[in-house]
Amino acid sequence: MPMPFTIEQLDLLYRNSKDPVYFMKQNGDTFDYVYVNLICQAIFQKELAGTTLDDSMPPDLSREIKRQYLIALKARDRHTYRDYSLFSDLDTAMETELTPIDFEGQRFVLAVTKNVTVQKKIEEDYLFYESLVQNSVDPMIMISAEYMIIDLNPAYEKTFGVKKEDWINLYYKDLPDKQKEQFKTGKNLLDQFVPGSKSSSIIMNRRKQDGTMAKFSASYSPVNENGIIRAFHVVFRELTNELLLKNELKKTENILESYKDALNYAALVAICNLSGTIEFVNDNLKKLTGYLPEELIGLNVCEIGEAAISTEEYEKIRNVILRGTIWRGQLKSLKKNGELFWVDATIIPLLDIDGKIYQVLSILFDVTERKQLEEQLRFMAYHDSLTSLPNRRLMVQQFQRMKEQAEEKGERIALLYIDGDDFKSVNDQFGHNVGDEFIYHFGQAIKKSIRKGDLAARVGGDEFLVALCGIDPEEIQLHIEKVIGRINQTLAEGWKINGYLFTPSSSAGISIYPVHGDDFDDLVKKADAALYLAKNNGKGKFYLYASP
Repeated sequence: MPMPFTIEQLDLLYRNSKDPVYFMKQNGDTFDYVYVNLICQAIFQKELAGTTLDDSMPPDLSREIKRQYLIALKARDRHTYRDYSLFSDLDTAMETELTPIDFEGQRFVLAVTKNVTVQKKIEEDYLFYESLVQNSVDPMIMISAEYMIIDLNPAYEKTFGVKKEDWINLYYKDLPDKQKEQFKTGKNLLDQFVPGSKSSSIIMNRRKQDGTMAKFSASYSPVNENGIIRAFHVVFRELTNELLLKNELKKTENILESYKDALNYAALVAICNLSGTIEFVNDNLKKLTGYLPEELIGLNVCEIGEAAISTEEYEKIRNVILRGTIWRGQLKSLKKNGELFWVDATIIPLLDIDGKIYQVLSILFDVTERKQLEEQLRFMAYHDSLTSLPNRRLMVQQFQRMKEQAEEKGERIALLYIDGDDFKSVNDQFGHNVGDEFIYHFGQAIKKSIRKGDLAARVGGDEFLVALCGIDPEEIQLHIEKVIGRINQTLAEGWKINGYLFTPSSSAGISIYPVHGDDFDDLVKKADAALYLAKNNGKGKFYLYASP
């Protein structure tokens, strides 16, 4: 069965992957297992290769998986689906990325499944946390480790008669004396916190907006990150019954511990306002990107450019977020040192009490290693393993692009079918190892002899296709002669293998788009027919196709 990859290539990439990997072939209304990695075998406890999806899954699950496969095949693009919903009771959350592949009239799907239980919990924790804070009837305030007011909720504004915009970014030392005295008891408590401290509560009297004095339990919880206290979360609970005091304090401490876990759970976290200005990044983001938090905070995502996200991706994500929905996907970006990296991103719109978006939370996971494996697999699918030159599949794809450009500009494309002269004698005399290295050098000689925009591909043992694009119709013969001259010169200079100098020659047949046709396969056949004439007339010849 013809396949875009060999089992050996798939095994090289995915054999020891911790994520289950399935390579499936469409077979009527079901899909056949072509390849699975070791973890799949451990999960199913049976041999899957050669069986169908329906053989290994319950009917309901099989129908849903086939539906997702068909979505990917129809879109002809990567498709990701989850088998869970947020706030569901599932203990395990799985997500599968599907890559559809069409090959020689057959349809395949590469499925990589990963456990995203941790990410699901993070999303739930943050959404739950944000919902509690913004919609809570209890006043809440967030204070930095340097005693700067970071945030406060609508209940705080209403209870104590303050405006959020007047208080944000104020330090304790900058408060008016009256308010400083009001905060003094709480600050004295915060001064006693050290990394690892648990939540603590005190009773205090505070004046409310209507001027009355009320008794509150104030619970202070440190927010730790990498063993350092970054901030304090404070919740005020008005006490109307002294007998309820002990129970209320315990409840509040438990809630604050949940908040703290949510804030510290994510590996990589960033928060932006609605206009895209970065307001928070955690230290783990620095470890991945090399950027210090102070280099990013205050900058707009668009100012950072490709180091954060492309303009096109930014607008696409922004449109999703503005609808109030969570965006999930993978993003390619740049580290400070210029290295590429990939992240799996969950981007969540945070809503205020009126249901309006005021911040955007990004939770990121580094998936660079997995993406590199995928890119390696794609390269293997479209390139010859011996010469690393493009193969016929890539030539077919690129030729379509060349045709569109040629048609738009009124140019020509020359298709050269090149065959080495007497290659068989190299294998016979020196063995296949030398023969393989000889083929590699031969391919490199062709590649070095053509322009950057042209394309050389290996399509057989000693057969190569070269597409010369962007040729002026008036200069096509001269252009072809110059390229063939450069190829012959490079081959004549030769190369050494195991001390032996090889200076081969080659023959070529040529067809021209659109003079000899429009279809790629037809043009290849005509170039091959011209090559046959060239080979029959000696070595080092080239012939242009002529209609019979």
